[in-house]
Amino acid sequence: MPTLADIAKIAGVGVMSVSRVVNGSRRVTPEVERKVRAAIKRIGYEPNEAARILKGHRARVVGLIVPDLADPFYATCANAIQETALAAGYMTLMAASGHRDDVERQQTKIMMQRHVAGLLVIPNGIHNDHFAAARKTGIPIVSLDRPLVNVQSDTLMVDNRAAAVRVTEHLINHGHKHIMCISNDEEIFTKIERIAGYSQAMRRAKIPIRVCLSGRVSGSLSDQLEFALNSSSSPTAIFATSNVLAVEALRELQRRSVRIPEEMAFVAFDDFDAATLVRPTITVVRQPIAELGKQAANLLLARLGKDTLTNPSKIVLRTELIIRQSCGCCERDPAARER
Repeated sequence: MPTLADIAKIAGVGVMSVSRVVNGSRRVTPEVERKVRAAIKRIGYEPNEAARILKGHRARVVGLIVPDLADPFYATCANAIQETALAAGYMTLMAASGHRDDVERQQTKIMMQRHVAGLLVIPNGIHNDHFAAARKTGIPIVSLDRPLVNVQSDTLMVDNRAAAVRVTEHLINHGHKHIMCISNDEEIFTKIERIAGYSQAMRRAKIPIRVCLSGRVSGSLSDQLEFALNSSSSPTAIFATSNVLAVEALRELQRRSVRIPEEMAFVAFDDFDAATLVRPTITVVRQPIAELGKQAANLLLARLGKDTLTNPSKIVLRTELIIRQSCGCCERDPAARER
Protein backbone atom coordinates (compact mmCIF):
# COMPACT_ATOMS: atom_id res chain seq x y z
CA MET A 1 0.00 0.00 0.00
CA PRO A 2 1.48 3.41 -1.00
CA THR A 3 2.72 5.65 1.82
CA LEU A 4 3.38 9.35 2.26
CA ALA A 5 7.07 8.63 1.82
CA ASP A 6 6.38 7.03 -1.57
CA ILE A 7 4.46 10.12 -2.67
CA ALA A 8 7.23 12.42 -1.40
CA LYS A 9 9.86 10.48 -3.39
CA ILE A 10 7.88 10.67 -6.64
CA ALA A 11 6.97 14.35 -6.16
CA GLY A 12 10.49 15.33 -5.08
CA VAL A 13 9.32 17.05 -1.91
CA GLY A 14 9.45 16.39 1.82
CA VAL A 15 7.07 14.04 3.65
CA MET A 16 5.80 17.00 5.70
CA SER A 17 4.75 18.80 2.52
CA VAL A 18 2.86 15.71 1.38
CA SER A 19 1.14 15.49 4.77
CA ARG A 20 0.06 19.12 4.53
CA VAL A 21 -1.49 18.59 1.10
CA VAL A 22 -3.26 15.38 2.16
CA ASN A 23 -4.62 17.07 5.31
CA GLY A 24 -5.88 20.12 3.42
CA SER A 25 -3.43 22.66 4.82
CA ARG A 26 -2.91 25.84 2.83
CA ARG A 27 0.72 26.12 4.01
CA VAL A 28 2.25 24.83 0.78
CA THR A 29 2.96 26.57 -2.51
CA PRO A 30 0.72 25.90 -5.52
CA GLU A 31 3.65 24.22 -7.29
CA VAL A 32 4.27 21.82 -4.40
CA GLU A 33 0.56 21.00 -4.21
CA ARG A 34 0.48 20.33 -7.96
CA LYS A 35 3.43 17.92 -7.73
CA VAL A 36 1.99 16.10 -4.72
CA ARG A 37 -1.46 15.68 -6.27
CA ALA A 38 0.10 14.42 -9.51
CA ALA A 39 2.08 11.83 -7.51
CA ILE A 40 -1.03 10.81 -5.56
CA LYS A 41 -2.92 10.27 -8.80
CA ARG A 42 -0.01 8.32 -10.32
CA ILE A 43 0.27 5.73 -7.55
CA GLY A 44 -3.41 5.68 -6.52
CA TYR A 45 -2.89 6.73 -2.89
CA GLU A 46 -6.03 6.72 -0.69
CA PRO A 47 -5.74 8.28 2.80
CA ASN A 48 -7.00 6.23 5.73
CA GLU A 49 -9.67 8.57 7.08
CA ALA A 50 -10.24 6.60 10.28
CA ALA A 51 -6.53 6.66 11.10
CA ARG A 52 -6.38 10.39 10.46
CA ILE A 53 -9.25 11.03 12.88
CA LEU A 54 -7.62 8.85 15.56
CA LYS A 55 -4.49 11.00 15.22
CA GLY A 56 -6.55 14.10 15.93
CA HIS A 57 -7.04 15.28 12.35
CA ARG A 58 -10.37 16.50 11.08
CA ALA A 59 -12.25 14.49 8.47
CA ARG A 60 -12.29 15.85 4.93
CA VAL A 61 -15.96 16.58 5.47
CA VAL A 62 -17.77 19.89 5.93
CA GLY A 63 -21.04 20.05 7.81
CA LEU A 64 -24.06 21.93 6.50
CA ILE A 65 -27.15 22.70 8.61
CA VAL A 66 -30.13 24.44 7.00
CA PRO A 67 -33.73 24.89 8.20
CA ASP A 68 -35.41 22.94 5.37
CA LEU A 69 -33.89 21.06 2.42
CA ALA A 70 -37.30 20.91 0.69
CA ASP A 71 -37.34 24.70 0.34
CA PRO A 72 -35.92 25.67 -3.11
CA PHE A 73 -33.80 28.45 -1.58
CA TYR A 74 -32.04 26.18 0.89
CA ALA A 75 -31.80 23.32 -1.63
CA THR A 76 -30.08 25.56 -4.19
CA CYS A 77 -27.63 26.82 -1.56
CA ALA A 78 -26.91 23.24 -0.48
CA ASN A 79 -26.28 22.06 -4.03
CA ALA A 80 -23.82 24.90 -4.71
CA ILE A 81 -22.01 24.19 -1.43
CA GLN A 82 -21.76 20.47 -2.17
CA GLU A 83 -20.38 21.03 -5.68
CA THR A 84 -17.80 23.56 -4.45
CA ALA A 85 -16.67 21.38 -1.55
CA LEU A 86 -16.44 18.29 -3.76
CA ALA A 87 -14.20 20.11 -6.24
CA ALA A 88 -11.84 20.81 -3.32
CA GLY A 89 -11.86 17.18 -2.18
CA TYR A 90 -14.38 17.50 0.64
CA MET A 91 -17.62 15.65 1.22
CA THR A 92 -20.64 17.52 2.61
CA LEU A 93 -22.63 16.18 5.54
CA MET A 94 -26.07 17.81 5.26
CA ALA A 95 -28.85 18.10 7.81
CA ALA A 96 -32.16 19.98 8.04
CA SER A 97 -33.19 21.37 11.42
CA GLY A 98 -36.88 21.72 10.54
CA HIS A 99 -36.75 25.27 11.96
CA ARG A 100 -36.29 23.75 15.45
CA ASP A 101 -33.59 24.87 17.87
CA ASP A 102 -33.43 21.52 19.67
CA VAL A 103 -32.88 19.63 16.40
CA GLU A 104 -30.23 22.15 15.34
CA ARG A 105 -28.38 21.59 18.64
CA GLN A 106 -28.51 17.82 18.22
CA GLN A 107 -27.23 18.03 14.64
CA THR A 108 -24.35 20.29 15.66
CA LYS A 109 -23.36 17.81 18.37
CA ILE A 110 -23.44 14.89 15.93
CA MET A 111 -21.33 16.76 13.39
CA MET A 112 -18.77 17.56 16.07
CA GLN A 113 -18.64 13.87 16.94
CA ARG A 114 -18.00 13.13 13.25
CA HIS A 115 -14.99 15.48 13.37
CA VAL A 116 -16.15 17.67 10.49
CA ALA A 117 -13.50 20.11 9.31
CA GLY A 118 -15.85 23.09 9.40
CA LEU A 119 -19.49 24.12 9.52
CA LEU A 120 -21.75 26.06 7.18
CA VAL A 121 -25.01 27.06 8.83
CA ILE A 122 -28.24 28.91 8.22
CA PRO A 123 -29.16 29.38 11.89
CA ASN A 124 -32.70 29.22 13.26
CA GLY A 125 -32.47 32.03 15.77
CA ILE A 126 -30.33 33.89 18.29
CA HIS A 127 -29.67 31.11 20.81
CA ASN A 128 -26.39 29.92 19.36
CA ASP A 129 -24.37 28.63 22.31
CA HIS A 130 -23.96 25.26 20.54
CA PHE A 131 -22.24 27.00 17.62
CA ALA A 132 -20.15 29.05 20.05
CA ALA A 133 -19.04 25.79 21.70
CA ALA A 134 -18.07 24.39 18.31
CA ARG A 135 -16.00 27.52 17.56
CA LYS A 136 -14.10 27.10 20.83
CA THR A 137 -12.77 23.77 19.55
CA GLY A 138 -11.17 25.60 16.63
CA ILE A 139 -13.70 24.69 13.95
CA PRO A 140 -14.29 27.50 11.45
CA ILE A 141 -17.94 28.41 10.91
CA VAL A 142 -19.51 30.30 8.03
CA SER A 143 -23.06 31.59 8.41
CA LEU A 144 -25.06 32.32 5.28
CA ASP A 145 -28.38 34.07 4.59
CA ARG A 146 -28.44 35.46 8.13
CA PRO A 147 -25.82 36.35 10.78
CA LEU A 148 -24.81 34.04 13.60
CA VAL A 149 -25.48 36.14 16.71
CA ASN A 150 -22.83 36.08 19.48
CA VAL A 151 -20.52 33.74 17.53
CA GLN A 152 -17.26 34.70 15.83
CA SER A 153 -17.88 33.56 12.27
CA ASP A 154 -17.82 34.66 8.67
CA THR A 155 -21.17 35.81 7.28
CA LEU A 156 -22.62 35.92 3.78
CA MET A 157 -26.01 37.46 3.06
CA VAL A 158 -27.85 39.57 0.52
CA ASP A 159 -28.93 43.21 0.70
CA ASN A 160 -32.35 42.37 2.16
CA ARG A 161 -33.22 45.84 3.45
CA ALA A 162 -31.97 47.79 0.42
CA ALA A 163 -33.75 45.37 -1.94
CA ALA A 164 -37.02 45.76 -0.05
CA VAL A 165 -36.67 49.54 -0.30
CA ARG A 166 -36.16 49.29 -4.08
CA VAL A 167 -39.15 47.05 -4.76
CA THR A 168 -41.44 49.09 -2.48
CA GLU A 169 -40.37 52.34 -4.14
CA HIS A 170 -41.13 50.72 -7.49
CA LEU A 171 -44.74 50.24 -6.37
CA ILE A 172 -44.87 53.78 -4.97
CA ASN A 173 -43.64 55.11 -8.32
CA HIS A 174 -46.63 53.37 -9.90
CA GLY A 175 -48.80 55.66 -7.77
CA HIS A 176 -49.82 53.16 -5.07
CA LYS A 177 -50.62 54.62 -1.65
CA HIS A 178 -52.09 51.49 -0.05
CA ILE A 179 -49.27 48.92 -0.15
CA MET A 180 -49.45 45.94 2.17
CA CYS A 181 -46.38 43.93 3.15
CA ILE A 182 -47.12 40.29 3.98
CA SER A 183 -44.74 38.19 6.03
CA ASN A 184 -44.87 35.35 8.51
CA ASP A 185 -44.51 35.83 12.25
CA GLU A 186 -41.14 34.05 12.53
CA GLU A 187 -38.61 36.44 14.06
CA ILE A 188 -35.75 35.74 11.68
CA PHE A 189 -33.21 38.21 10.35
CA THR A 190 -34.21 38.14 6.68
CA LYS A 191 -37.90 38.81 7.28
CA ILE A 192 -37.13 41.56 9.82
CA GLU A 193 -34.79 43.28 7.36
CA ARG A 194 -37.27 43.07 4.48
CA ILE A 195 -40.07 44.53 6.59
CA ALA A 196 -37.67 47.27 7.73
CA GLY A 197 -36.83 48.11 4.11
CA TYR A 198 -40.50 48.25 3.14
CA SER A 199 -41.24 50.46 6.17
CA GLN A 200 -38.34 52.78 5.35
CA ALA A 201 -39.62 53.37 1.82
CA MET A 202 -43.19 53.95 3.06
CA ARG A 203 -42.07 56.43 5.72
CA ARG A 204 -39.97 58.30 3.18
CA ALA A 205 -43.04 58.62 0.93
CA LYS A 206 -45.22 59.56 3.95
CA ILE A 207 -47.53 56.63 3.25
CA PRO A 208 -49.12 54.53 6.05
CA ILE A 209 -47.27 51.30 6.83
CA ARG A 210 -49.37 48.12 6.64
CA VAL A 211 -47.67 44.89 7.65
CA CYS A 212 -49.74 41.70 7.60
CA LEU A 213 -48.27 38.81 9.58
CA SER A 214 -49.41 35.20 9.35
CA GLY A 215 -48.38 32.05 11.16
CA ARG A 216 -49.00 30.01 14.27
CA VAL A 217 -49.40 33.13 16.41
CA SER A 218 -51.01 35.57 13.97
CA GLY A 219 -53.37 33.21 12.15
CA SER A 220 -53.67 32.07 8.54
CA LEU A 221 -52.82 34.25 5.57
CA SER A 222 -56.25 33.48 4.15
CA ASP A 223 -57.98 35.08 7.15
CA GLN A 224 -55.59 38.04 7.16
CA LEU A 225 -56.19 38.75 3.46
CA GLU A 226 -59.94 38.37 3.91
CA PHE A 227 -59.89 41.07 6.56
CA ALA A 228 -57.57 43.39 4.57
CA LEU A 229 -59.48 43.12 1.30
CA ASN A 230 -62.78 43.88 3.01
CA SER A 231 -61.46 46.88 4.94
CA SER A 232 -62.37 50.47 4.07
CA SER A 233 -58.81 51.11 2.81
CA SER A 234 -58.23 47.91 0.89
CA PRO A 235 -54.65 47.56 -0.42
CA THR A 236 -53.96 48.18 -4.09
CA ALA A 237 -50.55 46.50 -4.00
CA ILE A 238 -48.93 43.63 -2.09
CA PHE A 239 -45.27 42.95 -1.33
CA ALA A 240 -44.67 39.31 -0.27
CA THR A 241 -41.43 38.85 1.69
CA SER A 242 -40.72 35.31 0.44
CA ASN A 243 -41.48 33.01 -2.48
CA VAL A 244 -43.43 30.64 -0.23
CA LEU A 245 -45.70 33.47 0.92
CA ALA A 246 -45.98 34.72 -2.66
CA VAL A 247 -47.38 31.41 -3.89
CA GLU A 248 -49.81 31.24 -0.99
CA ALA A 249 -50.97 34.82 -1.51
CA LEU A 250 -51.41 34.37 -5.27
CA ARG A 251 -53.51 31.31 -4.62
CA GLU A 252 -55.75 33.28 -2.26
CA LEU A 253 -56.08 36.21 -4.65
CA GLN A 254 -56.99 33.86 -7.49
CA ARG A 255 -59.62 32.19 -5.29
CA ARG A 256 -61.16 35.60 -4.69
CA SER A 257 -60.99 36.49 -8.42
CA VAL A 258 -58.77 39.51 -7.74
CA ARG A 259 -57.24 40.60 -11.04
CA ILE A 260 -53.47 41.28 -11.14
CA PRO A 261 -52.31 43.97 -11.77
CA GLU A 262 -55.60 45.73 -12.64
CA GLU A 263 -57.05 45.42 -9.13
CA MET A 264 -53.92 44.44 -7.19
CA ALA A 265 -50.27 44.99 -8.07
CA PHE A 266 -48.08 42.20 -6.75
CA VAL A 267 -44.33 41.82 -6.12
CA ALA A 268 -42.30 39.26 -4.17
CA PHE A 269 -38.90 38.74 -2.60
CA ASP A 270 -37.26 35.64 -4.18
CA ASP A 271 -37.73 34.42 -7.69
CA PHE A 272 -39.54 31.11 -8.15
CA ASP A 273 -40.29 28.76 -11.05
CA ALA A 274 -43.97 29.63 -11.37
CA ALA A 275 -43.22 33.37 -11.51
CA THR A 276 -42.73 33.20 -15.28
CA LEU A 277 -45.36 30.52 -15.91
CA VAL A 278 -48.41 32.29 -14.48
CA ARG A 279 -50.12 35.21 -16.22
CA PRO A 280 -49.36 37.91 -15.49
CA THR A 281 -45.72 37.08 -14.81
CA ILE A 282 -44.52 38.10 -11.33
CA THR A 283 -42.12 40.95 -10.58
CA VAL A 284 -39.55 39.72 -8.06
CA VAL A 285 -36.38 40.48 -6.16
CA ARG A 286 -33.97 37.78 -7.32
CA GLN A 287 -31.29 36.58 -4.93
CA PRO A 288 -27.96 35.15 -6.21
CA ILE A 289 -28.70 31.92 -4.35
CA ALA A 290 -26.16 29.62 -5.99
CA GLU A 291 -23.48 32.29 -5.70
CA LEU A 292 -24.31 32.68 -2.01
CA GLY A 293 -23.68 28.97 -1.45
CA LYS A 294 -20.56 28.90 -3.61
CA GLN A 295 -18.94 31.88 -1.91
CA ALA A 296 -19.82 30.52 1.55
CA ALA A 297 -18.17 27.19 0.73
CA ASN A 298 -15.08 28.89 -0.72
CA LEU A 299 -14.76 31.07 2.36
CA LEU A 300 -14.93 28.04 4.64
CA LEU A 301 -12.37 26.19 2.52
CA ALA A 302 -10.07 29.21 2.74
CA ARG A 303 -10.35 29.10 6.54
CA LEU A 304 -9.43 25.43 6.81
CA GLY A 305 -5.82 24.82 7.77
CA LYS A 306 -5.59 28.05 9.74
CA ASP A 307 -5.00 27.88 13.49
CA THR A 308 -7.25 30.80 14.39
CA LEU A 309 -10.19 32.66 12.91
CA THR A 310 -9.14 36.30 12.68
CA ASN A 311 -11.00 39.24 11.21
CA PRO A 312 -14.30 37.52 10.36
CA SER A 313 -15.66 38.58 7.00
CA LYS A 314 -19.10 39.99 6.33
CA ILE A 315 -20.00 39.77 2.65
CA VAL A 316 -23.23 41.25 1.30
CA LEU A 317 -24.26 40.20 -2.21
CA ARG A 318 -26.47 42.35 -4.42
CA THR A 319 -29.94 41.29 -5.51
CA GLU A 320 -31.73 42.13 -8.76
CA LEU A 321 -35.17 43.63 -9.25
CA ILE A 322 -36.66 41.63 -12.11
CA ILE A 323 -39.43 43.66 -13.73
CA ARG A 324 -42.31 41.60 -15.10
CA GLN A 325 -46.04 42.23 -15.48
CA SER A 326 -47.63 41.87 -12.03
CA CYS A 327 -46.52 45.33 -10.86
CA GLY A 328 -48.21 47.00 -13.81
CA CYS A 329 -45.12 47.22 -16.03
CA CYS A 330 -44.58 45.60 -19.39
CA GLU A 331 -42.15 42.72 -18.97
CA ARG A 332 -38.62 43.83 -19.69
CA ASP A 333 -35.85 42.15 -21.60
CA PRO A 334 -33.94 39.84 -19.19
CA ALA A 335 -30.81 41.94 -19.72
CA ALA A 336 -32.58 45.08 -18.46
CA ARG A 337 -32.56 44.64 -14.70
CA GLU A 338 -32.63 47.16 -11.92
CA ARG A 339 -29.75 46.83 -9.49
